[in-house]
Amino acid sequence: MILFIIISCICSFYLLFPLLSPFISFLGGKFKLKDTELRADFACVITVYKEKDIAWPLVRALLAQDYPNYHIYLVADGINEKMDLMEHEKLTIYQPKPFLNSKVASLGLVLEEMKERHSHVVVFDPDNLVPSHFLRVISKFHANGFKAVQGKRIAKNIAGTYAALDALGEYYYDFAVRNLPFQLGSSSTIAGSGMSIEKNLYRENIAKELLTLEKRGVVVAEDKSLQSELVDQGHIIAYAGAAIIFDEKITGAEQIGRQRGRWLNSYFGQLPENLKLIGKGLMKMDWNRVYFAVMTAMPPMVVLVGLSGLLAILALLVNWIYFFLLTGSLILFALGFLLLLLLNKTPQKVLLAIPKIPLFV
Repeated sequence: MILFIIISCICSFYLLFPLLSPFISFLGGKFKLKDTELRADFACVITVYKEKDIAWPLVRALLAQDYPNYHIYLVADGINEKMDLMEHEKLTIYQPKPFLNSKVASLGLVLEEMKERHSHVVVFDPDNLVPSHFLRVISKFHANGFKAVQGKRIAKNIAGTYAALDALGEYYYDFAVRNLPFQLGSSSTIAGSGMSIEKNLYRENIAKELLTLEKRGVVVAEDKSLQSELVDQGHIIAYAGAAIIFDEKITGAEQIGRQRGRWLNSYFGQLPENLKLIGKGLMKMDWNRVYFAVMTAMPPMVVLVGLSGLLAILALLVNWIYFFLLTGSLILFALGFLLLLLLNKTPQKVLLAIPKIPLFV
């Protein structure tokens, strides 16, 4: 009975958590950047695996940046045939042999070989696209003292049921775990692409991930350990809403299964670190640590809603009070979900996919 009560209260807390955060954020002023002349020098890293031509649109978009201090590093791993070289003074291509077969190993290669003048590293997925002002916007945040900055990811494709549903999650999480935390004085989560990290900090993190790769043979979600490490070190991860990254969304059910399987694996693998971070934050009275760790310890939506629904049914046999608590929390969670999508100006075509969420599950 005690275990049932504890789990029910935790589920109710996390069901209400996304709804409470926007109201709290409205009480404070939005962060304003100060004008400064400091300019970052970016290493823009693109890691490709087996898909020979996928990254060229992104390369062209980066070469069109209205910001002078950057260089592009493209790692083409797992490709036997010679790459169709696009020669440019701002582009370096690595085609490792033997194959690295790992994103972390590809990142390690670039960090070892890149020019020393770079101050920050920006990581991209090969199917991303960015507008010409992307690096300029990110630079302003670094000039204001932030060591890590996450841009705003927007769906590049929303045609088709699964792409629209994937985009739906992107719009929700962009607001709930990136924009809102930063407005509340805590840290944005890192999305895995479109984030910029101070070079020395990133080198230290990837060096640790390379040791994990050597021991275990695989690194599931290097971005999750990076964000926890940054917050644990006392850094605030900034959210740059004007630094847009267009991200390719999933189009098939099989892709969804693989991707969400990795996400669930990374969540449960990272949960002990999140709980430790909560403890450290409470001991040091550190808002950034506490809020960020509580937020990232939130169960994946499918697990949270599914478990809450089962507990609500079980509560009919155990205690009716918890039935009303869980059912009310589920209703408020649904309202909060819609509210955050509307606050993030989610396109109508994406909103129309909401009734099809069971397909995604």
